[in-house]
Amino acid sequence: MNSGTVYSLLSLLLVVLLALRQGPAALVCALLLLTAAMAQLWNRWAHVRLSCSRVLSASHAFPGDQIDLTVRIVNRKPLPLVGVVIRFGIPADLEASGSGVSRDGRGRQQIRRIANLGPYEALTWHYRLHCRRRGAFRIGAGTIDAGDPFGFYRSGVELPPGARLIVYPLALPLEELTLAARSPLGQRRARQLITDPMRTIGVRDYHPDDPLKDVHWAATARVGTLQTRIYETTTARELAIFLDLDTFTRYWEGLDLAQFERIIAAAATLTGRAIEAGDSVGLYANGAPAEHAQAATVPPGRSPAQHMRILETLAQLTPHSIMPIARLLRLSAAALPWGATILLVSVVATDATRAAVLRLRERGRSVVWLYLGEDAPPTIPGVVVHYAPPAQDWRANR
Repeated sequence: MNSGTVYSLLSLLLVVLLALRQGPAALVCALLLLTAAMAQLWNRWAHVRLSCSRVLSASHAFPGDQIDLTVRIVNRKPLPLVGVVIRFGIPADLEASGSGVSRDGRGRQQIRRIANLGPYEALTWHYRLHCRRRGAFRIGAGTIDAGDPFGFYRSGVELPPGARLIVYPLALPLEELTLAARSPLGQRRARQLITDPMRTIGVRDYHPDDPLKDVHWAATARVGTLQTRIYETTTARELAIFLDLDTFTRYWEGLDLAQFERIIAAAATLTGRAIEAGDSVGLYANGAPAEHAQAATVPPGRSPAQHMRILETLAQLTPHSIMPIARLLRLSAAALPWGATILLVSVVATDATRAAVLRLRERGRSVVWLYLGEDAPPTIPGVVVHYAPPAQDWRANR
């Protein structure tokens, strides 16, 4: 029965009682009618100037860290509220502890609190979130239910998704990747000075051996003869890490989540070591970060923020490839500086991948392959292959 019908019946009953001169009964009916009206108005104003904030103590963390979640509900009006119910979800991999935390049969976490708020009153609750694994997480959407103190009416408003938390991937010891601590990828000294195409220091007359992409067309138009750019030379080393996120040769065979996470951890380890050594590091993966549709790409750089930028990308990678790694090598390697080292990290070695790596090597590229699969490692002429099969308990020791 809706409120309009209730008002109509009570009004009709009040008229009948007054006509019959039933004073006490008419008074009770009038009080009921007044209470119903007050309850409806109370419910209508319950959510006005009522807010709920959910704030994290940090926006980035590592597996094993504990983050504080502060929930604050504020009633900014003179109308008191009784039995306000706040509900919202918490990602399962952010294990929450505190009052009002519950899990359903599927392991989904929810925080549910009931509060009574006086005029202009605020309440604050604190929770501890334990970061169990890497990923990009967001405090879930929820609802705030409120109504009149008589329990006649209830209404709810939605809480949008809350703060976002990036949990960086864990790192692996270099010994577990069969890499030396001092020079993980071996000696990578440049045999000659490398030209930096981002820094043009002059022009000269064109030579038939010069690539057409180096022709300076503005200078050519000004001088009247073909002119070629002169680039600044550098001895800085550059490392491009290519991640093959496929864990089986054929996509319909399934997904090995443990091996996928190990690929991510290996990339995090190598990135940190290369940045410490002063290398310019870039990341290319054949999968997309969460909430993105394009393959993950972080152009090479050596700025202080580059390490965190790559770790954040690794944290958001989902365990699904969107293109074969052979295609990614073909598309992205061509844009890398000539002296860059291409490091492929994978757990499978398809014929297409072997062919792509061999093609890069035949073109004079420096290629290193870190193979993390359980089967025999690939053998490609001129390509250094590091073989690191997984240990059964590699995650348990982290």
